[in-house]
Order: sequence, then structure tokens, then C-alpha cells
Amino acid sequence: MRLSAKLWQLPILIGLSACSSLSGDIPGNTSIVPKGSLHIFPKYAVTHADIVQVGLLLAAVYMVTDPTAPNWEIVETRLPDNRVLYKLSMQYLHVGGDGEARYVLARRAEALAREQGLGGYQIQRYEEAVDSRILLPQRTAYAEVQLLAAR
Repeated sequence: MRLSAKLWQLPILIGLSACSSLSGDIPGNTSIVPKGSLHIFPKYAVTHADIVQVGLLLAAVYMVTDPTAPNWEIVETRLPDNRVLYKLSMQYLHVGGDGEARYVLARRAEALAREQGLGGYQIQRYEEAVDSRILLPQRTAYAEVQLLAAR
């Protein structure tokens, strides 16, 4: 996932940002979060409001980084003569996966050859690069693959 929020997350983000801009008697004199605190140690307590704020912050971080999303985005361009061009782009925010581009490419090429009833594949050209930017450089890989006829 890129830095933009998923479509279903947009109303949540707008609602959270609007909370600080409301004025007047909204939501009134009562709060959804009960007053009080959680005593962790004899001389240390955390208020319920702080626990909710930390939970909302962790949920927001999870929504932006989405650790369950695949690390690589694959763009596949099929050419004549059973050739395929691949462009792989790594997520901007990721945990690990720096050295797995060739493995991801091999898995996709093998799956494509199997889908088309072909004998396999051969990597004709393979390049890796880092698209340098001031903020959030992105790792990329480019490949040309020849799909081989069945024997």
C-alpha cells in the first residue's frame, strides 16, 4: 500500500481530524471514555483517555504501514514471442524484503508459464536499482523473461 489511505479509511481519518475542530457543546459535558486511571505500579498510573489515545495512534500507524500487504508491486507487460517485461516496485514503508525481488520474479514467471501450459522460463535480463529521492527512496527491479515452450 502506498502512503495514501485506502478508500474505506478516508471517512475514519476525516472524522478523527474533525474532532479537534468542533466547537460549542459537542459532545457535551460527558465523555465516552470513563474518567479514572489504570494503576500499573504503586506510584504509576495511566489514565483511560491516554490508553485510548495510544490505541488510536497505533491503529493509525497500522493503517498507513499495513504490515500484511505484499512488499512488492508487480507490473507485467506481455510482448510477442512469449516474452514478458516485469517492473517490481517495493513499498515505501516496509519491514524487510530487500533481497527478495529475484525470488518474487521467479515465482511470478513460473506461475505464468504454468498458467499458459508452457515448459518454464528463462530470465534474459535482470536489473535492480534504488530510485533515490529526498524522502522515501524506493527499491525497484526490472526484468525481461522468455517463456519456454513445453517439451
